[in-house]
Amino acid sequence: MPRNPSQFLLRSTLGILAVGGVVVAANLDVRAADHADSPDTTEGNLDANDLYVFARGDNLVFALTVSPLLAPGQATADAAFNPEGLYQFNLDRERDGVADAVIQVAFLGSGTDQMVDVRGPVATTATTMGVVSAPSIRAPFDQTVVQGGTSIFAGPRDDPFFIDLFGDRSVTSVLNAAFGAALGEQVGADDEQSLEFNPDATDDLAGLNTLAIVVEVPKSQVAGALGIGPSDAFFAWATTGVRQ
Repeated sequence: MPRNPSQFLLRSTLGILAVGGVVVAANLDVRAADHADSPDTTEGNLDANDLYVFARGDNLVFALTVSPLLAPGQATADAAFNPEGLYQFNLDRERDGVADAVIQVAFLGSGTDQMVDVRGPVATTATTMGVVSAPSIRAPFDQTVVQGGTSIFAGPRDDPFFIDLFGDRSVTSVLNAAFGAALGEQVGADDEQSLEFNPDATDDLAGLNTLAIVVEVPKSQVAGALGIGPSDAFFAWATTGVRQ
């Protein structure tokens, strides 16, 4: 298992947009982190920011951002993923906190010359340790590669997370909607269920970058790896750690 975990949990289906963010389900022993507050690592490229999962046509897109608060310029130009790291999308059909399938992302080499190596989605068990044995797709850093219906990208991007820390209750509404998606029930009042900020809200992360891992795969592959139907719900979280 990877160590130094930084985790997020959300509920998704194979056909419906999922809500990303810092979401932790009740009765599960998981910890969440967001933007420079990972509980178990001081290494920025292992510090998970946000997890996004959403449908696009017949595909599902899994995106994880790390290396928070990168300033434009040299800091972004020098940013790279941990060559010893294991970045993992965990997929769970029962919501028992045990991954039934994974998409694993590792990196070969260092700096901006490194290659991204993606495996999965592939079925796994509670006894699976480290890197899974499965065919992989490789791509250069900061380039998109499409192979066999799967698209992968890993590199710097503008931070997509929007937050107005000192604004109105839009923040509460967005977090309530995210928690509600994870728990499968409404959190907060009826008028606090919006995924939209007010037009005059200030994005406090505007102008800051992050490193992003984006893997787009056919829904059929996710369903097959999980052993579920094409419209069945599943749960997902992301972890970062060091390969054993």
